[in-house]
Amino acid sequence: MKIGLVGPSYVQRSLPFDAQRTVNLYPILDDMGKEVAALYGTPGKSLFTTAGFGPIRGEFASTNGRAFCISGSVLYEIDSAGNVTNHGSLDSSSGVITTAENGPQLAICDGEYLYIFTYATNAFEKVTDPDIPTQIGMVAYIDGYFVINEVDTGRFYISALNDGLAWDALDFATAEGSPDNLIAVVNAVGQLWLFGSQTTEIWSNTGDSDFPFRRIAGAKMETGIVSPYSAIQIDNSIIWVGKDIFGQGMVYKAQGFSPIRISTTPIEKRIQEANNLENISAYAYQEEGNTFYVLTGGGLETTLVYDLVTQQWHERAYLNSDGDFEQDIASCHMFIFGRHLVGDRRNGKIYTQSLDFYDDGGEPLVRERTYTHLSDEEKRIRYNVIKIGFETGVGLQTGQGSNPLVSLRLSKDGARTWSDYYTTTMGAVGKYETECEFRRLGVAQQMTFQIRVSDPVKVAIIGSYLQ
Repeated sequence: MKIGLVGPSYVQRSLPFDAQRTVNLYPILDDMGKEVAALYGTPGKSLFTTAGFGPIRGEFASTNGRAFCISGSVLYEIDSAGNVTNHGSLDSSSGVITTAENGPQLAICDGEYLYIFTYATNAFEKVTDPDIPTQIGMVAYIDGYFVINEVDTGRFYISALNDGLAWDALDFATAEGSPDNLIAVVNAVGQLWLFGSQTTEIWSNTGDSDFPFRRIAGAKMETGIVSPYSAIQIDNSIIWVGKDIFGQGMVYKAQGFSPIRISTTPIEKRIQEANNLENISAYAYQEEGNTFYVLTGGGLETTLVYDLVTQQWHERAYLNSDGDFEQDIASCHMFIFGRHLVGDRRNGKIYTQSLDFYDDGGEPLVRERTYTHLSDEEKRIRYNVIKIGFETGVGLQTGQGSNPLVSLRLSKDGARTWSDYYTTTMGAVGKYETECEFRRLGVAQQMTFQIRVSDPVKVAIIGSYLQ
C-alpha cells in the first residue's frame, strides 16, 4: 500500500491532528514521473571565501559584475576568485542592512544611516548632507532616485538624480492615505511600494518637475507590513510578511494591488512565535526551475521557505550541538560569477550554495521528514514493513557517506513521544538495487513515521510503501 510521503511542513497546534515536517527537503512535482511527487534534498554549501569576522549582514551583486558583502561593520568586495577587499566601515556592526544601486553608486542603509560607495573611485562614505533625515529605515532605488523612509514618520525622501550624496530637505512626500508610520520602501515591477504598519500605498513616477512621484489612483491596500526586510520583488510581484488592524504574521503575494495570502496556518503560527518578528528578513533565488522565497532571522525557530512553483512550504535548518534544529546558517544571498553565494549569520564565511553539495560547509546537513499520521478509524493495525523509495547506490567512494544510512523512528501517540532510531543502508556506490526497508513496526491505533538522513550524499525520496 502506498502511503503519503510528500508534503509540506505543516505542524498544527495539536500534534495528533497534524505533525508533518519537511526539513532540508523540498517537494518536487512531476505528473509524468514514476510518482507524481518526490522529495529532494535542499542545497548544500561549500566555502567560497571568508570576509572578516562577520556576521554577514547582506550581499549585493551589482549590474556591473562586482560583488559586495557587509561583514560586521565592514564593506568588502569579493572577486570571482574569492579574494576580498576592505572598502571601509559602517558605524554599526549588527542588524539587517538594505542595499540599492543607481548605476554609478551603491547605497547601503543600516537602519539609521545611509552610506554611498562610488564605483568609479571606490570611495565609501556616510552621507552627511544636512538635509537628509537623522534616522533612516531603509533604502530603495527607482527611476534614477534613491528613496529612503524617515523612521517613525510617514515621510519618504528622494535623492538628487543619480547622486545618493545629494539630498534636498524639500524633496519628500508623505504616504498619507492612512496615519500609520511608513516602515518599508520597495521598488517592485517599476512602482514604488510604501508599506505602513497597517496599510500600503503604491506610487509611480509621473515626471512632475516639482516631485516626480504620485500615488496611483485606487492603489491602496488595508494591509501593511510587520517585517520591513521581508518585502521582496519576485515573480513579477512582491511578497511580504503582513500586518493589519486585525493581526500580523500572514505572508502575502500581491496580485495587482490586492494582497493574496500564501502562508498556511502552521507557518503563520511559527512566524507569530518569533521573538523579534520585526527583524525577520527575506531573500529569493531560483534553481532548476523552482523559485524560492526564504524567511530567516528575527528569532524564527527555523528558516521557512516557500516554493512558488509547488506553492508549498518547507524548512531549512542547522542541527546544533544540542541536537535541535535552528535557523539555516545562510542569512542572505546573491547570484554572481555563475554561483549562488550565501553569507553565514554567525561569522564571515561566504559559501557557494548548490544542489550538488551535500553538507553544510563541512558540517552535517541533516534531512528529516515526518509523515502524515496513519490511522483507520482508531482500529488497532499491525504494521509489518515500510519500504522507502530512496534513490539508492549514492554512497561516496570513501569516508563518511561510503555506506549512507537512513534512520527511522516511530510514534504511536500522535508525535508526542518517539521510539529509538532504527537504521538501514541507502546503498554503497553503485548498489542501485538496495531496498530501504524496516520490519516489525508493531501495532498501533495511530502510527507516525519519521525518517532522517545525515550522511553527505544525494537524497531523493520517490515514494513509501507499507505492508
